[in-house]
Amino acid sequence: MAMDKRILQSLGNSRTRRNLFGPVDHEQLQLEYLNTLRKDLEEASRRWSFDFLSETPLEGGDFLWEGVSEETLPVLYRGSREVQPRGKENILRTPERFSTVPQDVEKTPEKRSELKRKQTNITDFYQAKKRQVATPRKSGQ
Repeated sequence: MAMDKRILQSLGNSRTRRNLFGPVDHEQLQLEYLNTLRKDLEEASRRWSFDFLSETPLEGGDFLWEGVSEETLPVLYRGSREVQPRGKENILRTPERFSTVPQDVEKTPEKRSELKRKQTNITDFYQAKKRQVATPRKSGQ
C-alpha cells in the first residue's frame, strides 16, 4: 500500500501530464491552420461556383447566382453587419426598423404561474393498453 502511494506521488510531480508531446510551435501551427483554411475555401469555391473572399459568383459553374433585394428577404435574414463589442462577445445589432413588432404578428401569450403542472410522465401522453400474453395451445384445441 505504501508503495502505491509513493508511485502516485511521484507521478503527480511529473510534467508528463501537462506536456505529453513536447513544446508547441505556434508559428508552424498557424501556418498549417491558414493552409488548411485556404484549401477549404478553394474547395468550397469550386463546389459552389462562388468566390467567398470577394463575394462574387464564378463563371462556368453548376449554379447560377442571382442578387436578391433586401426587401424580399424575410426579417430573419436582414440583420445588420455592424458589430457591437460587448465584453468578449461580438453581437450583431439589428437595425432600428426591425426592433418593433409589426401589428399583424400574433404574440405568444404570457405564461401564467398558477397553472404550473407537476413533472409529466411519458405515459401521460398515450392511452394505456392491456398486454395480452400468448399462451401455448393444448394439443386438442
